[in-house]
Amino acid sequence: MPALNAHASIDISAPLKDVHDVLVDFHTWPVWSPWLYLEPDTQVGYRGEAGQTGHGYDWVGNKVGAGGMTLTATTGDRIECDLQFLKPFKSFARVRFELQETSPSSTRLVWFMDSRLPFFMFFMKNTMNGMIRSDYRRGLALLKDYIESGKVPSRSEFVGTVTVDGCDYIGCRATTDMTNIAASVANSFQRVYGAEVGDTFHSGGRAFCFYERMDYKRDACEYIASLPVQSRVEVESPLVSGKRPVCNALKVVHTGPYHHLGNAWAVLISESRHQKLKASRAVSPFECYLNDTDTTAPEELVTELFLPLQG
Repeated sequence: MPALNAHASIDISAPLKDVHDVLVDFHTWPVWSPWLYLEPDTQVGYRGEAGQTGHGYDWVGNKVGAGGMTLTATTGDRIECDLQFLKPFKSFARVRFELQETSPSSTRLVWFMDSRLPFFMFFMKNTMNGMIRSDYRRGLALLKDYIESGKVPSRSEFVGTVTVDGCDYIGCRATTDMTNIAASVANSFQRVYGAEVGDTFHSGGRAFCFYERMDYKRDACEYIASLPVQSRVEVESPLVSGKRPVCNALKVVHTGPYHHLGNAWAVLISESRHQKLKASRAVSPFECYLNDTDTTAPEELVTELFLPLQG
């Protein structure tokens, strides 16, 4: 069967022991798990004594399926677990965390998963590796904030299906790897704000960003960082101009730093699959920014996310 071997890493400003103690206590996982984030009402039960071999947790949810995680081995710098999925289909994976002390107050953490796909899904191997890596990055970012500050500044509210007004826009199209997406989007918006396009630039609308292509195999994203304009204008490369049409879309409102926006997108995709809705092929998913980053604290930033639907 095709092998899955995904991993992701992060640097946490905390002693190695503090990171280790959180990881081996599954009671903390609902706070930062990238999957339990998708369905906060998931039923969770615990087994054994925290930090001891045999300790584990089991979950049952409508969107996240069912399964269980069990601690099988632990040392000061390595944690091993068995991961059993029961729904939506049965599968097994071995999970491990490797910790490296980079200073007395900082830790490098790497999260690994080794598993296998059913043979008939062989063509999904690279995509699945990329999707798991994306989930791990979301979880590690949540874990980092939880350990460093004692809280997770990421809240995603699913609104439902709404009608979104259209607008003309100018934007900057770019492609970036996922680890640098925040810096890349910020740089693209600087180019758009610095464009000389006359009075039509000042529409008073909210900045937004189209996500035209997510390539999990190559860990890359193509987007257009966009600003509404009063009417269509001509621009020169690398800028583009276009019209965002009126559309019906699923909506999620995210409150928190931009580096946690992946959580809101995961909620949006999970809801569309749960409701068996099909995304539009004519209008790309997009997010709208409601705050000025110069005057708003990161944990108070509000972003609206939209997944346009067919029909």
